Amino acid sequence: MLTDKAVELPLGRPSCLLLVRELTGLLFNLLPHAPTGFIEQRDMVYTCGGCTGLIKFRLTDKAVASNVGKHGEALSEKTESVISGRLEAIAPAELLQVFHMHQKTGRLILEFDNGSARVTFREGGLLAARYEDFDNQEAVYAMLSQKKGTFHFLPGLPDALMKTREIGDFMMILMEGLRRLDEGE
Repeated sequence: MLTDKAVELPLGRPSCLLLVRELTGLLFNLLPHAPTGFIEQRDMVYTCGGCTGLIKFRLTDKAVASNVGKHGEALSEKTESVISGRLEAIAPAELLQVFHMHQKTGRLILEFDNGSARVTFREGGLLAARYEDFDNQEAVYAMLSQKKGTFHFLPGLPDALMKTREIGDFMMILMEGLRRLDEGE
């Protein structure tokens, strides 16, 4: 949460230092505009330079939920997505890598013309995937060919899922999926 005095990050969770730097700089740039209620700045989209603009955010009046448990699991069923976008801007393979590299925990929901897909991450590892009639690795392979659609990420998982075994090595699954895509399988 970005306030008029500090950047507040979830306790016990890893945080990107580049994002902290960007948010701190934004805080100092916005402070002079506080008397106007940030009217001119509300329509602006800000990005984090550390991820080549993959993380985008706007000013809002909504407070960040503080009801997140030790592992980032949401304690409320009304969790809002923290990142969303269009697949025309980032391919599914790249999107999966972002959540893997940044060790995210939660559910990635993808909406395609022909249906939706779900990928569940725990600290960047793949716990489950579902797309059409496919589960786990086969679901990941199938969704990699999609070029149009939307996505959103819901952070956190229930404690029961935090103990689930991963479906396999992330990079091995991704590389096999990309190989199949290249070979037209």
